[in-house]
Amino acid sequence: MFYAVLRTCSAFVFLYFFPFLPTSHDEGSTKERVWLSVEEPSRGQLRIEPIATAEDGELTAVLPSCLPDAPVSQDDAAKYLEPGKKYALLFGGAPAGEVQLREIQLGEANHNESTASITHVGTVKIRGQVRALATNAEQTDFRVASREPATSEQRASALALARDLFSEHGISEKLLSNIRVEYLTRTYLAPSPLPSLIGSFTLDTGDSDGLLHSLFFIASQPGEKLVPDLVWIHLSESEMDEEHLRFVDHADLFSSGQDEVVTKLVSLATESHRYIIFRRTKDGAHWEQIFKSEPLGCSN
Repeated sequence: MFYAVLRTCSAFVFLYFFPFLPTSHDEGSTKERVWLSVEEPSRGQLRIEPIATAEDGELTAVLPSCLPDAPVSQDDAAKYLEPGKKYALLFGGAPAGEVQLREIQLGEANHNESTASITHVGTVKIRGQVRALATNAEQTDFRVASREPATSEQRASALALARDLFSEHGISEKLLSNIRVEYLTRTYLAPSPLPSLIGSFTLDTGDSDGLLHSLFFIASQPGEKLVPDLVWIHLSESEMDEEHLRFVDHADLFSSGQDEVVTKLVSLATESHRYIIFRRTKDGAHWEQIFKSEPLGCSN
């Protein structure tokens, strides 16, 4: 909806005064659209971390790798993490308040994380496995948040699907009772009129090392049975091989009318994490990976 009605006199007035208008490089129409992850790494402390910028249907990573042997590259996080800066908070793809940055922690030679602590105004409780997204993109209020905790019936259906998926990957029947729901939510992923279940699960192998396998899926229920639309599974061979894919949130990152799903891949081997983003395939039936960040937040 673009209004392009121009009258000759108004055009003349604009052009006449144009040289006297101040030029501004602050957050106006030319600002970059950046997306950030918001979570609670420790109880009572919310932190924000840049993920990527979105432009022309493409996502560009903001942060360089934290691995010691990674090529040196420019860290652009500082301009997104200035104390006092404000971002719109999104939850379930809809506006859910605002965050304001406080103390900044920028990665330097020690390859530490590039994050900032924040204050949060809104009704969403970001806690534990409940994460959210933040952005400087202009938001409208027409969309209502649809993300909510799964019901007991939905949890039972999701656990049944998780058992089937682990079984298909060779996990023995006796271990399937060890599956635990790490996080499960029901939401609507635009533009689909059908709800989706998004969940992460762990399976304790029962050995002395406490080894965990992990599973993540997006599933829908077009009929009586829950159907997986995207499946990610990792069978750990050792404790240091463990990986877990966790849900951050979903949102229309490009303002195209279609939601992308943002996840966080946590690796015990490198004690780091990556952001992986998925989008529906052109047939609308499945999901594909469209973005994967470098390893971030290395602890050593």
